[in-house]
Amino acid sequence: MVLTQEEIDGCREAFLAFDKDRSGTIDVWELRQVLEAMGQKPTEEELFQMISEVDDNMSGSIDFGEFLKVIENQKERAENFDDENDMIDAFVACGGKANKEGHVKRETLVRIIKQDFGLTIDIEELINKIDSDGSGEIEFDEFKILLSS
Repeated sequence: MVLTQEEIDGCREAFLAFDKDRSGTIDVWELRQVLEAMGQKPTEEELFQMISEVDDNMSGSIDFGEFLKVIENQKERAENFDDENDMIDAFVACGGKANKEGHVKRETLVRIIKQDFGLTIDIEELINKIDSDGSGEIEFDEFKILLSS
């Protein structure tokens, strides 16, 4: 994964902006600020993992070259991220189980879409199209199709 020149320039600006002490390196706390400014919410564990993946000299902080590797890794993860985890979370939130078993009731999904989210899509028609067995219970595979369409 290679960053464009524009992305590298943006990274340099971000690096300089968050290298508060002008040490030429960013520590874990400064890295958190950079990533949050980019719209990400990394956990402490993820932050330490990011640094350890690229911290070639084991200093506990990263220089600009190492910082570019972090951003490249993040970009690659974002591009390769399978929405499966989000899909499972949504399935569970609607009544399914984390192991993809169980189902979401038609009424629950209609209520969430129309009342909770106030969406005007014809959710009933979409459910009719994907509820292959006509049970009114949306299994994980059907749920995934529904959210992907």
